Amino acid sequence: MNRSILDFFPAMKPKGPNEWAGPCPLCGGATKDGFIVWPDRPHGGAFMCRKCGASGDGIAFLMQRDGMSYLEACEALSLEPRSSSFAGRSRTRRECPARVSHVQPAPRPTPEPAVLPCREWMSSAEALLADCQRGLEESPGAVTALAGRYLTPDTARACGLGWNDRDRYVPRSAWGLPDLAGPDGEPRTKLLIPRGLVVACRREAGVVALTVRRPNDRPEPRPKYWQVAGGASVPFIAGCAGHPVVLVESALDACLLWQETEGQVAGVGFMGSTKPADTATDAFIRSAPQLLAAPDNDDAGEKAWARWSATYPHAHFAPVLHGKDIGEQHAAAHAWPLNYSIPTTGEWLTAVLSSAPHNSTTYTLTA
Repeated sequence: MNRSILDFFPAMKPKGPNEWAGPCPLCGGATKDGFIVWPDRPHGGAFMCRKCGASGDGIAFLMQRDGMSYLEACEALSLEPRSSSFAGRSRTRRECPARVSHVQPAPRPTPEPAVLPCREWMSSAEALLADCQRGLEESPGAVTALAGRYLTPDTARACGLGWNDRDRYVPRSAWGLPDLAGPDGEPRTKLLIPRGLVVACRREAGVVALTVRRPNDRPEPRPKYWQVAGGASVPFIAGCAGHPVVLVESALDACLLWQETEGQVAGVGFMGSTKPADTATDAFIRSAPQLLAAPDNDDAGEKAWARWSATYPHAHFAPVLHGKDIGEQHAAAHAWPLNYSIPTTGEWLTAVLSSAPHNSTTYTLTA
């Protein structure tokens, strides 16, 4: 029979059906119930300290508290060691032991300068974004899309989000793009901007990339995300240099990070698990006073962490404690009836920032 954290730290009191609380055995915090344990979670349960920010599963708990190796912790919990377990879950807050993962370590990529779109493209993209940011409070589609991600219209305007209320077919020539040859040999002169939530990647030069998050009622077989042809391949940035940076996969999660910290944290959304950073974004990330990484809790997130940890060895691994990503955790924290064991984005960030290392380099984004 598998064991849990409670078997090794019985000084806990029940707070709910599957939730226990007590003083933190890692930092010695004086709070009587600041250390939360969920013994029913996989891998020996899950824990989080609201004071020191330590969190993880039962394996991570024994590795941090007792200095066990991964294999020793698995044996103590009567768990079968698995090469497929998410390696990052087994790291401590202060040091990182050997990782165990089926994802091969990613080679450290060499960032390259972004290839920016032509002036006509950026001018058209700026005009489109401005049009899509008008009347966000009055548009039912915009309100639904933004509220579904717990984002406000002010956040949308500040971070470069907008709502496109209809499919638009615009002349490719107006965007500086050549016509394409259609399957019937006839030229394709139109560029599709589909209905949905517009996500603009902005740099000092202007809008350099556009992606549309299509609504769930989109026509088949259109994909969920549509990248507008001709844009640069760069990550999305919400926030300014000089603040802590959190690496995430979703641009909308990056916006939520910025919003919930009132601009005191910047989010970099790679908009995928394998997209690399260009040279300017790479320098922006490296200069952050604190760097955290919160990949999704799925297979794609494993690949993202393999790439990010190879590129930024100093990044502090900070997975969310509930759900797949920051957005899901935030939604669960606000769902009724309220479950106070699930941290909001602000509470989660307060905990993880308290244990993340600092970097003194400064940089101004200029790409």
